[in-house]
Amino acid sequence: MIYAFNTKPSSSIFIKAFIKNFKHKYFDFKKISGEIRYDIDWPEWNGDIPEGVEVAFQGILRNTHKIKDVCKKLNRKFYYFDHPFFFASHYKPHPILKDLSYRVIINEVQKNWLDTNEKHKKRYENILKLTNNADEIVLKDWRKKGSHILVVPPTYYTSRWFNIDRHKWTSNVIRELKTFTDREIRVRYKFVNDVDFGDMIKKPLKEDLKDCWAIVTFHSLCSIEALINGIPSFTSDYSPAAPISYRLEKLHLIEQPLMIDREQWLYSLWGSQFSLSEMDNGYAYKYLNNKE
Repeated sequence: MIYAFNTKPSSSIFIKAFIKNFKHKYFDFKKISGEIRYDIDWPEWNGDIPEGVEVAFQGILRNTHKIKDVCKKLNRKFYYFDHPFFFASHYKPHPILKDLSYRVIINEVQKNWLDTNEKHKKRYENILKLTNNADEIVLKDWRKKGSHILVVPPTYYTSRWFNIDRHKWTSNVIRELKTFTDREIRVRYKFVNDVDFGDMIKKPLKEDLKDCWAIVTFHSLCSIEALINGIPSFTSDYSPAAPISYRLEKLHLIEQPLMIDREQWLYSLWGSQFSLSEMDNGYAYKYLNNKE
């Protein structure tokens, strides 16, 4: 049995496809008074997750922390859905993959561990052939020089989910970096003027990655693109970059960043990204549970 929670129409297609081949109960949302993009609830849910029931939900907005907290408290398995690691297409079929994609993580919001299952390499190699060696997923050599360090602060909602102060986080990181390097420190916010939620920065990330020495994030997907392009990373335990990055507590090593093998890390990420078709036919669920 899977309890599935709807949070918004655009992501519900993934949730519904994922659960359709299995016994499930689907909880639709209702808007309630409260903060914008946080003001929903599920009237038919009594707040409990029975033993043996798995859970599926999307995103860190819209009160999903309530679902996560119950799952953690009762030790229930949950599948977290969110934007894909690669080939993001804003809910439209990607021109190369000809399908929609999403990431599905078990019991976390990011793939912050290294999954060494050999099947992930085969999956990556199949995707590589399908996309004709798309530059987005081909590892580049580690970068040995760079003029600036890119800092990507957590967003308001990330900060709320992890109970941190994003402004303090940013100022502390910048202050510490200045202690250990003379390189330019460049800050890239997600939204214009660093508002809580609004118009996204239109400057492509690849422009900030040009001549970049290292990237410092909390758990942003920006670190994935940086690492694939050979730019070392410093990040938190919650990041998809965590397996091949120094932690934020090691910013004193900013001039000697970590440069280790990235292949298995890349394969591991592909072990948690699936097309809508793979969810619809039950393959994604079986793959995640080693039943394919």
